[in-house]
Amino acid sequence: MAKLLEGIRVADLSQFLSGPWGSMLLADQGAEVIKIEPPGAGEAFRIFLMFDKQVAPLFCILNRNKKSITLNLRVKEGQEIFKKLITECDVLLENFTPGTLAKWNLDYETVLKKINPRLIYAAISGFGQKGIERYCKKTAFDVIAQAVGGVLHTMNIKKAPRMPIADISAGNFIALGISQALFYRERTGVGQAIDLSMHDMMYAMNFFAHAREFIDVAKERDLDSPIILPTYNQYPTGDDNRVAIVCITEKQFERLCNCIGKPELYRDKRFSNPMKRIRNAEEWDAYLDEWTLEHTRDEIIDILEKERIPCGPVIKSDEIRDHPQLKARDMLITKFKFKGVEKATIPGVILKYSKTPGSVDTKAPDLGVNNKEIFCDLLNYSEDDLVNLKKQGII
Repeated sequence: MAKLLEGIRVADLSQFLSGPWGSMLLADQGAEVIKIEPPGAGEAFRIFLMFDKQVAPLFCILNRNKKSITLNLRVKEGQEIFKKLITECDVLLENFTPGTLAKWNLDYETVLKKINPRLIYAAISGFGQKGIERYCKKTAFDVIAQAVGGVLHTMNIKKAPRMPIADISAGNFIALGISQALFYRERTGVGQAIDLSMHDMMYAMNFFAHAREFIDVAKERDLDSPIILPTYNQYPTGDDNRVAIVCITEKQFERLCNCIGKPELYRDKRFSNPMKRIRNAEEWDAYLDEWTLEHTRDEIIDILEKERIPCGPVIKSDEIRDHPQLKARDMLITKFKFKGVEKATIPGVILKYSKTPGSVDTKAPDLGVNNKEIFCDLLNYSEDDLVNLKKQGII
């Protein structure tokens, strides 16, 4: 069965997390992703593999289903080979600091677009390709994007975030952007550039910051308070666990009052509508805390689910791979083996298409393992050429 993006070829210059996550999403759906890495050590993430082999599964999550070639873009010979490759590609993805490709004489507007007018050029950066120059030229990583987008403050994170929200989100958005641009090209035959700023993205996603601009109750809320919506929180249980409970509608609130044995609270003026429940959230949560501490996590979920009140156990990070629903949906892949790792679970394909399902077929490629296939079979270099290019440090 053909895959959704079969026939689409992606030249992937991205490294670390944001770009590789985006190209992983494309590769899972059948795109031929050619990971282009510097000769020698490869992309920056591979350096960690040199010092600890147990990092390999993380690298595999980001780079499964891809091919790897080596190419030195800092020298003219490597740049000429890259231009030849671009004529055979549908997409170019990179997440360098803006201006890097221009420095290598590979600027999209003045060079690559002329070589391949159908090319989709997708660039992820901290602050965007255009705007105030001192920001555009800044090097940015996930924690910086979360910081300047106000997300660390909004989430009350005082140290490094444990979830790379900015990187993963950038990967998601760039895969979406590439897909949209490919659809436009299908109708017009014309490629285009995609400029994704992680700063733009984090600002747009920061709903709490938006609410504090024009909603009085949000302005009044203590920034250290975890409460954003009424009954949109996690609560301690009697068996030393926690449970997440959401109660937004009036019917849900009435049923929840009955569940905790306090039906009178439904008519209490402090809680008579959602905005009042936000203003008096600490008092309302105190009632919930008292009830949840009298029951186990499983008991609470059983009671609330019977009343159709949204809820879920707060799963510990070491428990998540035991979830039966993840197994049922083929999200737990253990078929790949890694040196120095007894067992490693790789997430499965996220988007489930009914007609063209994606798959995880190969683990992350070794550095340059596809040099012969790409340079000889696709670009018509001879094997002798490859030997010479390798001697010169070009591949």
